[in-house]
Amino acid sequence: MRLLIVEDEPRTALAIEEIAIAAGFEIAGIATNSSEALELGPEADVAIIDARLGDGLTGPSIARALFAGFGLGVAYLTADPDIVKDVNGQVAISPERVREALCLAARNARERTL
Repeated sequence: MRLLIVEDEPRTALAIEEIAIAAGFEIAGIATNSSEALELGPEADVAIIDARLGDGLTGPSIARALFAGFGLGVAYLTADPDIVKDVNGQVAISPERVREALCLAARNARERTL
């Protein structure tokens, strides 16, 4: 399963990458903003998205676009779960929760026809 990491903090992105690889995911790319995420979307099956990037609370809109456009399963990464309480996704705040959220997102991804 190919994972897109959408995170603007390099240390956090690398930590997520390490956790995901250990959980058996292949990294499709790391995006730091909306346009990069949408560009890399076709390469992934699942995305883990920081709810609040440097350009503001863009995570939920990125998630909707990735699901609608590419069928990606989505998990959120945030220190403040209340900011994603009204959107469909998992909140991940620890290595264990990251793994759990990625597995759930993988189950929710739509299969693509090639």
